[in-house]
Amino acid sequence: MKWLRLEEGFKSLHQTMTVSLVFLLFSIIYLQIIPAALFAAVFFMCIVQNVYYLNVGKDLVFIPNKNQTRFLIGGENDLVLEFENGKTPIWNGVLTLSIQDAVVPLVDDTSHFSGIFDFEVPFSAGSREVISISIPLKGRKRGLSRITRITLDVPHIFGEGSVLMELNDPVMTQSLVYPQIVSFDDQLNPAPFKPGELGQRQSLFHDVFQPIGTRDYVYSDRFDQIHWKASARMQKLQTKEFMPVTAQSVLFILNAIEKQRSDDDFEQKVERLVSYVGYALKNDIPFAIVVNIRTFGTTPYMYLATGSGKVQYQKALEMLARLSERNAKIPFEKILQSIQTQGLLSPTVVLITHEPERYVNFTSKWSTHNRVVVDSFYERSETVALR
Repeated sequence: MKWLRLEEGFKSLHQTMTVSLVFLLFSIIYLQIIPAALFAAVFFMCIVQNVYYLNVGKDLVFIPNKNQTRFLIGGENDLVLEFENGKTPIWNGVLTLSIQDAVVPLVDDTSHFSGIFDFEVPFSAGSREVISISIPLKGRKRGLSRITRITLDVPHIFGEGSVLMELNDPVMTQSLVYPQIVSFDDQLNPAPFKPGELGQRQSLFHDVFQPIGTRDYVYSDRFDQIHWKASARMQKLQTKEFMPVTAQSVLFILNAIEKQRSDDDFEQKVERLVSYVGYALKNDIPFAIVVNIRTFGTTPYMYLATGSGKVQYQKALEMLARLSERNAKIPFEKILQSIQTQGLLSPTVVLITHEPERYVNFTSKWSTHNRVVVDSFYERSETVALR
């Protein structure tokens, strides 16, 4: 790891060395033993200090750690930084860190400016010593926090001056703060329009591998659905009844474009989506997520493929934690058109957006074959379900 060095106070140190050397020579010439000893001691201390500060920190190595620390809002965890020192020990140093404000350091002195927390921790390292610094952090708000700057200040022991070192390489350690998890009080009903595995009281489809009983035969019943043993026992024809089933897969579409004159529109949408995701995990519902934020790859927008369970839930939280209102966004109409063209629609589609009337052309068309829920709770405190 490379460090940028800024040396301050060496000019006055060199001047002190020169003056003490001159007076030392005069004291020797005039045979003044006590002044000569004093000036020799000062000159020796200046030489030692000069040599020390020319070499201090040159072999210091920051050990990169690519681990990612995860937080809930209000939760606490430790950020661990490791350093390996060289031959020259470091005494009385001060390590200054700048970290993005999704987390807040739990230390005595911090300053907060323009989305960055600056704070200091003491730093000392012996010769060829590997040290570990643990910094307590607390989740402050949803987002990704990186260390943007690390500096080490080693002051002079005698007199004024210091050696200031700044890490010139990026720090890969990250702190990820998950969104606020809000409970979902409503019920997300499955779509009855497509076959699946979820039992549903009213559905157009049945699972022939799940018989649930028999009923009296009617002329429209198929011949292979007759239950012959039950018919012999009842002395009249009986038809097998099967479990009515439907598909329970949900596509969540989030409009990341913020509503005008609303400061927390984006965060409200993300929290609403998290509540849906938590509901899907609790009820074992497969889900996918689409967000109209531009990405680089085969899919130009953020897309989490369909999955279920805790692994899918973890992926969703991490994806939503990385979202930022500063990301480049794609018009929501283009996203809806792309989803429709590529056939990504699930049996149930949930749109989390403001101004839902702008997208009636899409929702009315989709509702003929899918269950469509338009969620704009933060505008009129209501959720509109189409079919």
